[in-house]
Amino acid sequence: MRMWVLILLLLSAHGSVQAENLDDPMRPPEFAPPGVSAKAKKGWRLSAIRIDADQRLAIINGRRLEKGDWINRAQVVEILPQQVKLRGADGVFSVRLLRARIKKQSSALK
Repeated sequence: MRMWVLILLLLSAHGSVQAENLDDPMRPPEFAPPGVSAKAKKGWRLSAIRIDADQRLAIINGRRLEKGDWINRAQVVEILPQQVKLRGADGVFSVRLLRARIKKQSSALK
């Protein structure tokens, strides 16, 4: 199932039309979900990674990237299963995939 989701994400990002990222007007200015690094808070959003025998791809801020590509004055250094390493003016940093948290309903509430 995950593979199909990644394939669909990569196919949609491959086209020339990109979805607009909308900010939540009720979110506090410095809000970031738990586990997001300081660099990720400043606008880095890794939404998908695809690794196969021939190619490694990542989608950061809605753009499809490979090793060596540039985005926002940072170069993609390495694409790993859960993170992408980038080199910017301040050195090498990582942007991690967020893990989806699924809340389970308590048996007392059923």
